[in-house]
Amino acid sequence: MNNLISVIVPTYNGEKFIAQTLESIINQDYENLEILVVDDVSTDNTVSLARGILENSGRKFQIIQRTVNGHQSASRNTGLEASNGEYVIFFDHDDLAEKNFVSSLVREAEEKNADLVFCGFRYFYKNENRYENDLTLPEYPLGSPENYLRAWADKKINLWSVWNFIFRKNFIIENHLKFPEDIYIGEDVEFIHKAVSRSSNISHINKALYIHVYHASQQSKADLINRMNYKNLAQQYFLAYRRALCCIIKHTSDKFIRNYVISHCFAEQFVNQCTLAAQAGDRVFYDSKTKYFKHKKVRKIMLSTVKFIFKEPELFFKSLMIVYVPNLYYLMRKKRK
Repeated sequence: MNNLISVIVPTYNGEKFIAQTLESIINQDYENLEILVVDDVSTDNTVSLARGILENSGRKFQIIQRTVNGHQSASRNTGLEASNGEYVIFFDHDDLAEKNFVSSLVREAEEKNADLVFCGFRYFYKNENRYENDLTLPEYPLGSPENYLRAWADKKINLWSVWNFIFRKNFIIENHLKFPEDIYIGEDVEFIHKAVSRSSNISHINKALYIHVYHASQQSKADLINRMNYKNLAQQYFLAYRRALCCIIKHTSDKFIRNYVISHCFAEQFVNQCTLAAQAGDRVFYDSKTKYFKHKKVRKIMLSTVKFIFKEPELFFKSLMIVYVPNLYYLMRKKRK
């Protein structure tokens, strides 16, 4: 177990966090690491801090400075192209990991000959000095990509962020996987679902080895999202999720998963957008969404949520209201001033 592992750290104005994050990576018990810091045109001292730490680390490293700000997806793609490892890990610039994070993922990937492996993770709320575990993997018949997608459909696992994964680089290249650069939210969801649906072998470690940090001064995607118009937010996430779902349908023959994607996931996204518009009191945006329900195919998708009425009855009844009494649904969901 001595393959080179590339740890890609995209960053933008990360001088408050980058030192602790890099120390967490440097202190990993896996020896053959390559650390790639991809700077997205920072205006602070991120690059000089990172260089000073890495030059004294004894680790292989690259510091790549982009000339055009392209946000996290572009930085990850840049790091992926420059990486030399057999496996790659995407590490956020303000997060941490247990000392055996990399070694555990590598060992599992090699023992199972897996295209990708993921582990559990914890949230750390820095201001409260409090940890909180995410979903732990249940006793579930996993192994094949279809079983992982079934576990996702049953809400037994989360497939929404890449930082607790390791990917075989050749698998990424062979399947032409890249992070979408036309959106700023939902890119992880799109990438992971495409990867899972195209893989031939997946594995996992039922231990929380990655630590996702929340802190009040965090300058990350949350800041960008807060500055975005909620309409753009909804549209971008819907675009990412729709592309992910289309990829699942294309690459799986499992009838349950196909039914779940078509009769649940697409409808759920329509409902979420309508609910968001109603809560914002934006009738124009709401009507622009509900007009699609005049189309027979869209109405069929919305009403097909009845297949999952015992699993998620609320989605079916919301779909029913939006299709047949959209004005009532709008008034019920609109926040009263």
